[in-house]
Amino acid sequence: MRILLVAMPDTASSLDRVMKFPNLGLCSIAAQVPGHDVRILDLVMQPRGVRHRVLEEVAAFAPDLVGYSAMSFQYATARALAAAVRQVAPGTLHVLGGYHATVVADEVGARDAELFDFVVRGEGEVAFRQLVDGLAGSTLDLGAIPSLSWRSRSGYRHNPDGPLLELDSVPLPRREARAWDGAFYFDRTFDVAETSRGCPLPCTFCSIRRMYGRTFRRFPIGRVIADLRTLDRRGVRGVFFVDDNITIDVPRFKELCEEIQSAGLGHLRYIVQASVHGIAKDPTLAPAMARAGFDTVFMGIENAEAVNVATLDIAAKRGKSEDETPRAVRLLQENGIKAVGGFIVGNPDDDRGAIARTFRYARRLGLDFPIVQCLTPYPRTEMRADLLAEGLVTNPDDLSRYNGYMANVRTRHLSSSTIARTMLWESLKLYFDPRAARRSRFFHDFPGFRGAMLRNNLALFSAARNRMFHSTHTL
Repeated sequence: MRILLVAMPDTASSLDRVMKFPNLGLCSIAAQVPGHDVRILDLVMQPRGVRHRVLEEVAAFAPDLVGYSAMSFQYATARALAAAVRQVAPGTLHVLGGYHATVVADEVGARDAELFDFVVRGEGEVAFRQLVDGLAGSTLDLGAIPSLSWRSRSGYRHNPDGPLLELDSVPLPRREARAWDGAFYFDRTFDVAETSRGCPLPCTFCSIRRMYGRTFRRFPIGRVIADLRTLDRRGVRGVFFVDDNITIDVPRFKELCEEIQSAGLGHLRYIVQASVHGIAKDPTLAPAMARAGFDTVFMGIENAEAVNVATLDIAAKRGKSEDETPRAVRLLQENGIKAVGGFIVGNPDDDRGAIARTFRYARRLGLDFPIVQCLTPYPRTEMRADLLAEGLVTNPDDLSRYNGYMANVRTRHLSSSTIARTMLWESLKLYFDPRAARRSRFFHDFPGFRGAMLRNNLALFSAARNRMFHSTHTL
């Protein structure tokens, strides 16, 4: 079969000028069907006129099956592209996968059965392989494929979920199927890899549990090293590990760092997401990361500080603060690693003062780069249900605005527009502070990108219309 896999172009455009990371999931899906001709269009790499680009590829490649991967805020684009392909190639089959397809497969089947013949839920590797094998073979039993939703004569059917994968059985990603390269992080070519999947923490705002449950599974370290060697041979100079929470198992993470160093792969630069507690609790972790070549760590400081900043301020004045965040930031920076922190405002009890205190806390930490987002009611999360019940979701339907920066909620004290304007005002003080720029390692390490960083900051003004960092792609 000829299979075209398409990753959506929609991004939260806050960092588009300094980094673009490719889609890894579709490369893992492609690796499951080595006997088939697969082409991957990662539209993040070519985000202008995407309908024309896809239709041009459909005309040249003539796929039998087109697969679309979309998060919730990308789903409208996936619908538009599927409709366009159906019009010019009506005999082509269409399958949807990704986070949005997983959490609202029932809504997709009820609303868009004419666009998508199939929906692959959760981890797509096995279900996609079985679907392709069945379509390409002499027999096809759609009802026997776990985690598959499909259009039947009587309506959309949803098969039971399949078991989670044993990660030691997953082949290396098939990155050579990509039509385009060009991913970068400042001045380096970059790619993405994974060392684990899942997170057992009970965060109510996160949708990852809908994919993997509250599990944490590890890829064999030997497989991770083999993947990094492959990327090194391809000329990649840096890697973003897309693990959901790599510091769930700190000893294993330290072992991975040691293996990277032993394998002679420390010349690559690595970026990772980690928990504050994971970094702070073991003072030997940050030095091990530095020796392995880790360049940047993003820590989800989230709403613990957003809710409790006043308490933390009082505790700090008494000299009894138990906040681990300053320690984590210090450990990273003392070892030459850039510390990036993520914060969330727009929590139900937030007023202007609470939002301002969160921004002040972000400044006081001395992060190399703080990222402040707005509470977002992602589909089928526990938090969304609570906010809907209280009438605090102001935009329940237009998911294209769910990029993490636009205000789609109100608080008990502020409207959505007031949240957006407050975020703009506080962001201007945060991101245009020359002292913060001089302190940031990004400012010092990438002098050629200072203009790009400034232009990124200028995009903040779209918050005046509650469109902060809206995607800049064009259909």
